[in-house]
Amino acid sequence: MINSLQTFVNRLRYGKHTFADGDVCFAAPHTNPDGSVGGWVAETALVEDTCWIDPEAEVLEFASVKDDAKVLGTAVISGFAIISGKATVNDWALVTECSTVTGTAYVGSGAVVCGESYINTGYVEKDKFYKNFCQVEDDA
Repeated sequence: MINSLQTFVNRLRYGKHTFADGDVCFAAPHTNPDGSVGGWVAETALVEDTCWIDPEAEVLEFASVKDDAKVLGTAVISGFAIISGKATVNDWALVTECSTVTGTAYVGSGAVVCGESYINTGYVEKDKFYKNFCQVEDDA
């Protein structure tokens, strides 16, 4: 009931938002853990209260940002992408489709991570395109 009420209040307060990709849907700004106003989050997306979303960043469609993850600068998380753990997606990066960025992974500025990519460690270079890419911590 509370979530339904909050959704209703957000719709009245913020209405529909036009995202950078032209998508228009009901959305509201995220409230960061320190109480500051974060970036726009579509009503259909999930961002946990423990996550940091910079004011210019966007989370749309059915994407999820969980745990202590950070979406910085003008980064965009879309599709069914999941950002979790202590992962960071930085300025101008795009994580989309069914990709997962988790653990301590860092996606650099301008990188595109798509397809069914899975990244849980290390640094993903800036200005690179990764489709169905897998970077997993070596347990050996």
